[in-house]
Amino acid sequence: MSRVDWRPLAERLRSSGSIVLATHVNADGDGIGCEIALYHFLREIGRDPVVVNNERVPDKFRFLKGAEAIEPYGRERHSRLIREADLFLMLDNSSVDRLALLKEDVAASRALTVCIDHHASVNPFWKLNCVDTEACASGELVHELIRCMEGRVSPEIAEALYVAYVTDTGHFRFSKTSPATHRAVADLVEAGGISPSRVYTEIYENTTPAMAALTGMALSSLRFEHGGRFAVMTLTRDQIAGCGGEEEDTGDLVNLGLAVNGVASGALFKELPDGTVKVSLRSKGEIDVYALAVEFSGGGHRNASGILMSVPLESAIRTVVGRMKGLLPDPEAPAGAEERRGR
Repeated sequence: MSRVDWRPLAERLRSSGSIVLATHVNADGDGIGCEIALYHFLREIGRDPVVVNNERVPDKFRFLKGAEAIEPYGRERHSRLIREADLFLMLDNSSVDRLALLKEDVAASRALTVCIDHHASVNPFWKLNCVDTEACASGELVHELIRCMEGRVSPEIAEALYVAYVTDTGHFRFSKTSPATHRAVADLVEAGGISPSRVYTEIYENTTPAMAALTGMALSSLRFEHGGRFAVMTLTRDQIAGCGGEEEDTGDLVNLGLAVNGVASGALFKELPDGTVKVSLRSKGEIDVYALAVEFSGGGHRNASGILMSVPLESAIRTVVGRMKGLLPDPEAPAGAEERRGR
């Protein structure tokens, strides 16, 4: 049985005129999968939603049918549309800051603002929160919503939801993957004629030369702190610009350090063009990097979180490395291996 009462949202989806869908900045497979699945479903029930993101869809998700409907935010085109919408759905995110370019317009919107998310926080900013922290992905919640509304799972919806499931469960290896997860995904594969091998190839085996170069740079920077329990990698803005990697999603690179024997947690520090530093944090087992992230207005999950720090790169590294010491287990204790996440 669902832990979310979908009836209020279902009623509004059937009656609203203008509907806008969005997800967090630096959109991932879960957020984009949710957007595309809901986009197709709403069109099937006679609605005409607009999907607006902070940036263009990453190349690895552009194979999904419906990805072409996702529009990068432009003030002239989207500001009034968001402010005058009847319904605004934020998918896979409750953080107001992660609205980025959309933040001002959403705050001023007359719409019923709805959050569909599986992250650990419920934000009162949203007028309706459809949040279940036990869900393995936000795609699981969108899947529930469609079933609650007795919707048809078309091949396009099935493939988008499949991407949401597989990317946010690490291909079913993270701790929130349940028997129900496997049953739901089996239903999608049957309904949509999905090729799991094709999806894997599209997402994980289409590395660009820039991404290959960034991977090498990140690994060459790898060092270990706190008795080998904390893996640290860095990418400077000059390195990123030098290989043309500004558009690359480097979040998964942190898992390379986490794979080293004895490492319990890891961080990738990525210097952005404006001088801010994006910190991707990952951990195993019960180590709660989310608790650290929220100290710096970041967010995410227990085992995968992120921070944006407005300090020089070396200062960000010193701060996070110092703060991690108290979160790590005794060096004699084996590191947990229940969950490794990418975001």
